[in-house]
Amino acid sequence: MADIHGKELLRVNVAGQKKNLLILRGNGSTSLFDTHPLVEGFNREHGTNLTVISHKVADVAQSVGETWRSLPNPYAVDASIAYEKPGTKLGKEVVFSADGNPRVVLATGKFQGEKDVALVVQGLSSADFKKDGNSITLDIPESRLILVPDFPSSDTWYMPHAETGVPHGKKVARSSDARYLYRLEKSSYVGLLVRLDVYANWGQGVYAYYRSSYSLGAVAEVPVLDIPKITSLL
Repeated sequence: MADIHGKELLRVNVAGQKKNLLILRGNGSTSLFDTHPLVEGFNREHGTNLTVISHKVADVAQSVGETWRSLPNPYAVDASIAYEKPGTKLGKEVVFSADGNPRVVLATGKFQGEKDVALVVQGLSSADFKKDGNSITLDIPESRLILVPDFPSSDTWYMPHAETGVPHGKKVARSSDARYLYRLEKSSYVGLLVRLDVYANWGQGVYAYYRSSYSLGAVAEVPVLDIPKITSLL
């Protein structure tokens, strides 16, 4: 079950289009891979068509204006990321396993053998996650995998990849256009991208590592046709 958190819709302007955001919370702690089931459960209960916030919309909400101050800290976006240790070629699969967390797996498909890259998937739903005991497989066809080249080996400021918004390329000076990357440096990783305000980076941090057992908030995009129904629930 999901409840609405807050008394109003948040609004951001993305490339000339107004996006309406709603903060949801579950009954208890919401973990990384609970985000999609939480939003989809809300839709079933209320007959709505909300979606988990996309990274593109989240990036505007985090970096333009003051909307980020009203968002939960942290929250997952509607995109997954997978990468290997720096300098290590992608094998047939990328696997992330940490104590107390599910083992998470993504097949690399045609990108097997690539090095110092990240694989990103956008537009996820619960159907993309196959759970088997304490293991989660991202069941993604290779046609949906987006290759982010020159994925950095350490945390600092980089320019965002045009298609996915993931920081990549060479280190740059801090600016309003740059994003601060947080990643694992001594391990592979598979999971959802998370937006998180830490240290002095305001809303410009992109967290490409978040343990699935950690607690976070949930942010959903509200289609125009659902605004009257959501407004009546606020």
